Amino acid sequence: MLDICKKLFEYFNSNKIRYCHWKSNVHLDKALQGKTDLDVLIHRADKDKFELACRKFDLKKIMSPPEKQFPGMEDYLGFDNNTGELIHLHVHYLLVLGEKYIKNHHLPIEEIVFDHLTQKQNVYIPICEMELLLLVIRAHMKVDAISLVKHGIKYCMGRFYTPFPTDIEREFLDLIQNSDDKKLGLLLKKCGFPISDQLFFDFFKQFSEKKISPFSILKNKWQITKGLERYRRNKSVLVYWDYFSFYVRALPLINKVLKEKRKILPYTGKIFSLVGADGSGKSTLKKDLQEWLSWKLSLKTYYYGIPKTRYLHFISYVIRGFNKFKLTFFARLFECYYWAYVAKNRHGISKRSRKQIEQGITILTDRFPMMDFHTMKEPMDGPRLKQYTRGINAYFSKREAYHYDEIKMPDCILVLQVDIDELRKRKTDLDIQTHREKADAVNAVKRRDGVVLISANKAYADVQLDIKREIWALL
Repeated sequence: MLDICKKLFEYFNSNKIRYCHWKSNVHLDKALQGKTDLDVLIHRADKDKFELACRKFDLKKIMSPPEKQFPGMEDYLGFDNNTGELIHLHVHYLLVLGEKYIKNHHLPIEEIVFDHLTQKQNVYIPICEMELLLLVIRAHMKVDAISLVKHGIKYCMGRFYTPFPTDIEREFLDLIQNSDDKKLGLLLKKCGFPISDQLFFDFFKQFSEKKISPFSILKNKWQITKGLERYRRNKSVLVYWDYFSFYVRALPLINKVLKEKRKILPYTGKIFSLVGADGSGKSTLKKDLQEWLSWKLSLKTYYYGIPKTRYLHFISYVIRGFNKFKLTFFARLFECYYWAYVAKNRHGISKRSRKQIEQGITILTDRFPMMDFHTMKEPMDGPRLKQYTRGINAYFSKREAYHYDEIKMPDCILVLQVDIDELRKRKTDLDIQTHREKADAVNAVKRRDGVVLISANKAYADVQLDIKREIWALL
């Protein structure tokens, strides 16, 4: 269990905040390790106490895309300071569930759930019978047409198959084995759902004996949906048009074009840039931080170095050709165009980043043209044409200067400082003089607002954790 989870739930318990982890408790261990979501039902009367706990534990509120926002639901991210792992609290104040994509039903049985709790690893969860009752309803309502067709094909082939995901099947097995029929019958009466008790008991028998037919699933789905009709949030049939549009967008080919939107920060996103000499670990860190942040957040990554495009490769080839034939004027002209183009590209990255953080998106960049490096003979990611003050090349120099002046500072530049001896152990394909010059320039950077110094001489895991802590503090 992550330390933040241990302390958070201990705080809930000691401060008498009424809550429970209301579903998928077979996988509670994984959730407490930050590997899956924590689905927490909070008593509406304790919402203020819960929000106070969020501030105490620095849980940050995040927002789902509009099509995934439902009443009585909120999302929070937490950070485990010891490991750098994130936790995602999917917070429910109402039991809103139903068909995939639309969750069109509210079951007003929150009080009954809170009256039937037990504990697992010091976390309050519903008793098996309550969780099983809710799982039967949730699983059947989420079954779609394609899953039923697959079920039908497998059934005709004489193979056991259910239209439920593997994780749901495991939950059914565990809960059915540990539930008491009498307790379940009493709970069904308390909930008062207009659904036959026999539907549940027949399903348990068929599931345990591996004799579930697609017709029984379809029949169950129809009876559950019909029985819970009065609990629908939106009575219009148009809600199923939303379901259809979300379903189409989730299809593999469509999803590649219209990528699934992730959660965003509620007000504005943040821009983080990794800066360091060759061998400081920028590329590896960027890859790992990208995976870490994009688990739940909408993230864009950019590279401020020289674009690796065929177009610029062709321009470089032209410059080398002119130099080979000693056509110095044309070589310089194309070289000035080259660096002005690179500056424009970097300016473009800055402009796109600024627009995207207004939408709550988080930005992570590899490198940034820091002013600290502009005095170098060959500035790292900086202007190269300052010496040209006359003629056509001066035009490119002015354009380059304009683009660099317009580049806005990120919210945080993470400067990876490493001794040259350590850098040479990690990377030896750069000549020592150039490598030393870059290392000296990076190591001379001073901490100030928006610039954080990271000692990258340490083990990679320690460097990564230091950076995660800095990023979390600014999110």
